[in-house]
Amino acid sequence: MTARNRKSVRERVPVDRQRIAATVRDMIDEVGVEKVTMRAVAARLDVSAMALYHHVEDKDELLRLVGDDILGHLELPDDDAGDWRELFTSVSMAAVDALLEVPGLSSVLLTSKLLPNARRLVQFCIHQFERAGLDHATAQEVYAGVQTLVLGRLLIEESANFRLSSTPHPDDEIRDYIIKLRSRESFYSALTALIDRPLSS
Repeated sequence: MTARNRKSVRERVPVDRQRIAATVRDMIDEVGVEKVTMRAVAARLDVSAMALYHHVEDKDELLRLVGDDILGHLELPDDDAGDWRELFTSVSMAAVDALLEVPGLSSVLLTSKLLPNARRLVQFCIHQFERAGLDHATAQEVYAGVQTLVLGRLLIEESANFRLSSTPHPDDEIRDYIIKLRSRESFYSALTALIDRPLSS
């Protein structure tokens, strides 16, 4: 068999978006998100880069697949059972915690191209605000405000600008503030305070 024929056989091996997501997740764990490229992923899957482009548009979509796969593993509770605040808070915290386990995903979540699991999560959260008595449009508006807090949490956690170095910080007050800024507890307090404010339709 010639090299060309061997390549043709390799490219006929089924590649789907789930396999791509799992491969990219492994690569992020091994080499970091910066070294994930379309060519590198294609090589890991043993297909050509052109074959990979049949499934995804670019690197951002590769990362969105990983993020959506992570969100797909979240078990959403019955969206009409239990206190809406508790459901919203617990699901939001679980989603953020899960996404933070894979560094580098926050920037690609700032997109209008929501994949199925991300869309499912958004719809679940908006519905909780409808259960609080808001009409659909207002529920969307309120959740949009809350989501800016969630996205900020992801960006702050991943940004090198908000990390304390191993050397002592020259300003104790700023050091203490940065620690609180990156704190999961601070995020939880802000999230609950935001949704506990009186809601009006």
